[in-house]
Amino acid sequence: MEHYEFENLIAFNIKDTLDYVSNSVNIKHILNKKTGNIMAMSLDYGKVYQPTVSSFSTFLHVIEGKAEVVLNNLSSYMQNGDSMIIPSQTVYTIEANQRFKMLFIVLESGCDDLKS
Repeated sequence: MEHYEFENLIAFNIKDTLDYVSNSVNIKHILNKKTGNIMAMSLDYGKVYQPTVSSFSTFLHVIEGKAEVVLNNLSSYMQNGDSMIIPSQTVYTIEANQRFKMLFIVLESGCDDLKS
């Protein structure tokens, strides 16, 4: 049985359970399934999160502060409440010009084919 920090059917506030860690990127895994992963992360000032290029789409949502997302060498600035979908095979980094917290959802196999 897999263990996560968050339990099913129990309400929680991601922002309140995710702490800043001095000079680092802090990641909490909320859910990991075959169809996708949900993580929350906090970045301290000056830190950069640089994932490998994903074969899957990624949904980002800022839950506190402001973030800089660099996609194919173009900067996009996000603030509390902003969301973004990053297509698969896109090179990107997430940079902390100030501390921030973000919800990070990776849609894995089969989910990229869903269109509305």
